[in-house]
Amino acid sequence: MKNIQKVILFTVVAAALFVSIAGCAPSPATPIEPPSSITIVIPEDPPNFNPILNDTGYDGLVMEMTSMGLTDIDADGKVFPELAAELPTTENDGVQVGDSGAMEVTWKLRQDVKWADGTPFSADDVIFTYQAITNPDTGSWFQGVDYLSDVEKVDQYTVKFFYSSVYTGYLTQFGGEQMSIWPAHFCKPEQGFVNWDCNRNPLSLGPYTLKEWVEGDHMIFERNPNYYQAGKPEIDTIIVKIVPDDTVRKQMMLNGDADIDMWVKEVVIEDLKKSDKVKVSITEAPRWVMRIFMNQSQRGETSFGMPHPLFSNVLVRRAIRQAIDVDTLTKGIFLGYAQPVWTEFFREPYVCNIPRPTYDPESAKALLEEAGWQDTNGDGIRECHNCGTAEDGYVMEIEFGTYAEFGESMTLAQQLVSEQLKVIGIKTNITQTEGSVLWADSQSGGIEQSGNYDMDMWDDGYAGVDPTDFLWEYYSVEAATPDYGYNFVRWNSPAFNDLLGLSYTLDETVRKDLFCQMAKILDEQVPQILLFTIVNADAYSARLDGVHSNANDLVTWNVADWKIVK
Repeated sequence: MKNIQKVILFTVVAAALFVSIAGCAPSPATPIEPPSSITIVIPEDPPNFNPILNDTGYDGLVMEMTSMGLTDIDADGKVFPELAAELPTTENDGVQVGDSGAMEVTWKLRQDVKWADGTPFSADDVIFTYQAITNPDTGSWFQGVDYLSDVEKVDQYTVKFFYSSVYTGYLTQFGGEQMSIWPAHFCKPEQGFVNWDCNRNPLSLGPYTLKEWVEGDHMIFERNPNYYQAGKPEIDTIIVKIVPDDTVRKQMMLNGDADIDMWVKEVVIEDLKKSDKVKVSITEAPRWVMRIFMNQSQRGETSFGMPHPLFSNVLVRRAIRQAIDVDTLTKGIFLGYAQPVWTEFFREPYVCNIPRPTYDPESAKALLEEAGWQDTNGDGIRECHNCGTAEDGYVMEIEFGTYAEFGESMTLAQQLVSEQLKVIGIKTNITQTEGSVLWADSQSGGIEQSGNYDMDMWDDGYAGVDPTDFLWEYYSVEAATPDYGYNFVRWNSPAFNDLLGLSYTLDETVRKDLFCQMAKILDEQVPQILLFTIVNADAYSARLDGVHSNANDLVTWNVADWKIVK
């Protein structure tokens, strides 16, 4: 009996001890989420993190991950404050215009932003950026710099910019897709804005910091713990892989090996749309326009004194416009994603009623006859006969270039345009080169800036919400100076220049009227031939949320808001 009692007593004690021990044991640990990561694929390395210098698009892509400007532009085309605490306007006295026409803009800055090393962002950084970029020896040109006369630090979080006259693009002059603010305590002013080390090794103010860059292979970005928006970004790591081949990038998206592919082409969109793993974001507002540029100065010249044998005559430029079947290009090669465009003023709120040019090869031939270009020997190519811009007998033969990176659709479009010009008696010799050579500055041998071309074709359009700076860069007489702008067709219209100068006003009614007057001049004189819009599309993984293509910026404009949802 005693033994039984001992066994019972032992069992009770053991059970109690087990309960006691179990009660003291730690509860199972809360599962730790593994670090989240996504992959962006792009065809080439960004040259740096400073899009003002090269503007390849890939520099802007990475800039948006590490840097911020005073403002940015959302997918609906609205400017919003980024480092600024509010947008300065005439209504809140942030913008004041004096009797002389001079303008002052006061920026109030956020006080809760820090650089990645913990140093507070302040007015000193804005002043530093302004001084670095406007340095006459080591700085760079940027939009509206000719109107800026000075900047003043009002206090630690307030700066005032002084303009010699009204500058309508003030809201995005130190923001948007190209401009960011640089750290005064980190970048070395003696190296200069163009060459300083921080262009390739930036100190982050944005949602991510650069951890590693292996050129030709990949870049790694990590979440910035000092980013001013609490809880953002949610994604821990972003890997940018350099994948030159379009087909490989497409397959990586389809296989789930990549999450973002920027600027996908029409053929790729059609393939990606068949997959439930990939989505495509296409901007509603057009961004890019395919254009033909015709050099009005003699090849190799950069002044107005030596006219091009063909393109210095407006009748020839009009004939080429009439000879191109835009609808065949848009529907056959660009699969209906492209839309015909023939004027700079096709985006709200600046829309002008310019009639669409007709496709009429016979009328194009008549214009060439009127201009003194005839085919007298029956070989199908016209020669000068009292054309006034070349010696009699000069053959109507030109080089027709573009940039190689665009891909197959550009090659096909170039070939089709060449065939259509042959129909009216113009022989074209097709060439392709790297965009970095085509668009480089003159000292680096840039083809366009040096005037070493006859005619070429590529896509561009104004970003943001105001076309004035874009119009100045492409059409003003000042912008014809090499490396000072992009008027490398050497077009000069005093009437257009006068209207452009008047358009720098805050009166929107006046501006709209002036723009439409300018539109008529461009339509009559044809300094460029605008053909059609190019789709602005970005592919992204179905497991991502928050990705929105932006006609005014790069896909990473809101990278801090991206989420992995599955």
